[in-house]
Amino acid sequence: MSAVRRLIKGFKKNKKHTIVNPVAEGKDQKNGHLVRVLMIKDYPPIILAGYLDHLEAIVRTEGAELRKTIRYAGSDVKFSFGMKTKLARLNKSINAATVSDPARKEEVATRDTIIELRDSAYTGNRKLLEVWTFLTIAAPEAHQLDAAEIKLNSWFDNVSGELDTLVSEQQEALRQTSPVSDRDTSNGEFFRKKHYGRVTTDSAAARTYPMTRGSFSDDQGPYFGRRTEDGSFCFINLCDPNDSRAQNLTVFGKTGEGKSFFMKALVVSLLEEGVHVFVFDLDGEWRELCEEVGGVYIDHTADNGRYFEPLTIMPKLAEIDQDCIEYNRTRYTQALQNGIRTLSLLADGLTKGEVFEAGEAIKRVFASAGIDRENQATWDGPYAGPRPTIHAAFAAIQSEAEANADAKSLWDKIKIYSIGIYDNLFKHEEPLEFQRAPLVVYKVGSGRTGDNEQDESARQAQLKMSMAFDTVNANIVRLKYEGAHFSAVLVDEGQRQLQNSELKRAVFDWYTAIRKWNGMMILGSNTPAIMLDSAEGVGMWENTNIRVYFYLEQSAIRTLARSADMPEEIQDRIAQNAGSRRFILEYHKQYDELFMDVPEEESKLYATRGLKKMREAG
Repeated sequence: MSAVRRLIKGFKKNKKHTIVNPVAEGKDQKNGHLVRVLMIKDYPPIILAGYLDHLEAIVRTEGAELRKTIRYAGSDVKFSFGMKTKLARLNKSINAATVSDPARKEEVATRDTIIELRDSAYTGNRKLLEVWTFLTIAAPEAHQLDAAEIKLNSWFDNVSGELDTLVSEQQEALRQTSPVSDRDTSNGEFFRKKHYGRVTTDSAAARTYPMTRGSFSDDQGPYFGRRTEDGSFCFINLCDPNDSRAQNLTVFGKTGEGKSFFMKALVVSLLEEGVHVFVFDLDGEWRELCEEVGGVYIDHTADNGRYFEPLTIMPKLAEIDQDCIEYNRTRYTQALQNGIRTLSLLADGLTKGEVFEAGEAIKRVFASAGIDRENQATWDGPYAGPRPTIHAAFAAIQSEAEANADAKSLWDKIKIYSIGIYDNLFKHEEPLEFQRAPLVVYKVGSGRTGDNEQDESARQAQLKMSMAFDTVNANIVRLKYEGAHFSAVLVDEGQRQLQNSELKRAVFDWYTAIRKWNGMMILGSNTPAIMLDSAEGVGMWENTNIRVYFYLEQSAIRTLARSADMPEEIQDRIAQNAGSRRFILEYHKQYDELFMDVPEEESKLYATRGLKKMREAG
């Protein structure tokens, strides 16, 4: 109730609605918010699961919002002598029906209901319930409420249903839709006497329960969890090709509150939707899930020698449209740029002269393979000469260094990775076919740099990441052109991984540009400061339409309060969720509270190592 008092500072009665938080009369400002409660008086003769979900779109066209509430209570109806008499009369009327004079549908429905009541009373295995369904409309203006009500009435008329407008009963109706409502409390007595619910058995009532969902749940899309209010499922259609908005997703939460668990469950939901997912894993927490779903786990930490060949020219696409033609045309240039960037990272930066020599060496390697820049037919293997590799580029630079000062300077910077102590950095080339898997997980080093200079392991980690980024980007583009549904890139532990400047740059690019390739970026972090404390981060924040908030420390919540347009009550709710594993879902500035509920055998795949050890010890 304390939370309610923070939200509702006051209200004003009206026979057709309630004005919440009205301002003083005569003030030239918005006069509160209007809320109107309707009740279903007569249900449609046939109820299909989810029938109420159609109503949300109807009221939104008028600038209003809809909340659906179903109330259940034990019924006082008994199978008495009067019921027995009524059943006998109905049977007589129905049995007297003929082809030319059939029984009325209402009589048959009433007879069937009374039989259900009789069976419940005699067998005792069914409980009788009364069901009330309320539709609560909220809007800033009265004309919007009226327009939304007209449309709802029209919809129910078309399906042989009827609404009760509850004129002069709005205060009590609003009380009935409260999460703490109880029809047997003293202030609810008149409602109990005047408005009878639909009497049914508990088994039939159970079928009405999943007919409402969250205020912004879609009819399709990945599973996001269940609403804490009523347990209903929430789905968000991240892969709608007709929605041009960025569908990037950011997950915030203190360690141990369920953030990583949620992200793994979400990835499984994405895989079920046909989305190809690329994950950058810092601590090896994704290996078990990756193996379970038939994905590919690639260990790209600096000391194991595995790498993607930067000089690979990606395979040609079928030229079904201009985009595919343009992609094919740029493959040579892309491979050339990838090679130069790799050499630049190895050298910790290049002068203009060194960039020139790096490019010339790579072009000589391509020419040795029989690749002609002006002839696309020569770009795809098998080649007439040796396949282009980073090792061949090393050899070309070393040879040129004997007579060229810039080439010698370049060679002196990179030779440690060719003939020196780090010559195992490019030892095992990964096959390109790995990228066809639905889930590809890259185990990467942190690439963290100190205040003054990079250490060698950080440089190598950044290099491996850079090559992985090139491969991921190339495959995201290919997946779009090949007609794949969608792609997603996921980075967990953002507060640690984004200390790698290469990864931070790539994440920013994905946030701002991945949508045009039918992709989405998913980032997890224990603090929103990684976004809200920098200009680049604010750009990522503004390109995020879906945010998930698990419990956060007060310092993190203060960052949200200072920099993000978030209602105070949502901030309070986040602060109250410690240890609950509940989360606030923000979707295009709408909010709901959910929890991720999956079967036990599935949840075992999502637990982090620390939780697994605790479970095993217990």
